Amino acid sequence: MKTLSVIPLLVVAAMSLCLAPAATGQAKTTRPGLHAVAAATGARMPDFCLDDLNGHPVCSSQFQGKVLLIDFWASWCGPCKTEMPAYQAFQERYGSRGLVVIGIGLSMDSPANLKMFARKLGVHYRLLMGTMSIQDKFGLKGIPTTLLVDRNRVIRRRIVGFDYPSKFTGPIRRALSQ
Repeated sequence: MKTLSVIPLLVVAAMSLCLAPAATGQAKTTRPGLHAVAAATGARMPDFCLDDLNGHPVCSSQFQGKVLLIDFWASWCGPCKTEMPAYQAFQERYGSRGLVVIGIGLSMDSPANLKMFARKLGVHYRLLMGTMSIQDKFGLKGIPTTLLVDRNRVIRRRIVGFDYPSKFTGPIRRALSQ
């Protein structure tokens, strides 16, 4: 009987890791010696190079002139599982107009496990392996975190925690029309 009463507490604890409060202002880091990159709305997106799930390097410079929807996710994050198929739909709908959806996995899973996870969700947009460095560069405060970056590499929208993906439709259309 005591085991069953602990389960709701574990669920709440796990969800609190995924559902971080919305970030405001400049991104900050708690690691001494590191300079936080202002990855807040209105700031320029930090440059990055990460490996994809096949071990091939992918750099932000490859996407010049594109609108980016960047999703920081983890395989253990329930809200991420809800958002990712919707982001796949954005890629299919707006990819021909210049939208590129990039998922940056922050799980400690192997690339093979992340591929299987994505396949189960029907996700086949570009998935990259995240690092501590990328978390610091973007000043991440929670998972999921989703950024909309315009063609000039300016962050136009930053959502920390779950939000309905449909709220990105208008901002994506505006970014693509510029």
